[in-house]
Amino acid sequence: MSNDESDTAATPADSSSTVLQFSRLGHTKHRAIRPRPRHFRGADPDLEPLRRQATSIIDEVLAGTDPEEADVREKLQWHVANNPGQPEKALLEHLRTVADQQASA
Repeated sequence: MSNDESDTAATPADSSSTVLQFSRLGHTKHRAIRPRPRHFRGADPDLEPLRRQATSIIDEVLAGTDPEEADVREKLQWHVANNPGQPEKALLEHLRTVADQQASA
């Protein structure tokens, strides 16, 4: 088996014969885990420059390595995952969350 292949694990014989797929943890590549923006049918083409700019900002933040900013990167990843194909909305919601936290502090 090569390092890039998935391993499989079967459930016990007394349950259904479901096979679970999982990646080998020891052979992961380090890269930012961020879903690529999806293009939706009927999407406003005027938003594309804004989406590219938001994606660029998100990529820059997620590429950071400062341990003190790990929490910020994790929260931004959460917003991106919850707004698939809408990086501008994910970034806006992230900035609103940060502003609310700073205002309450």
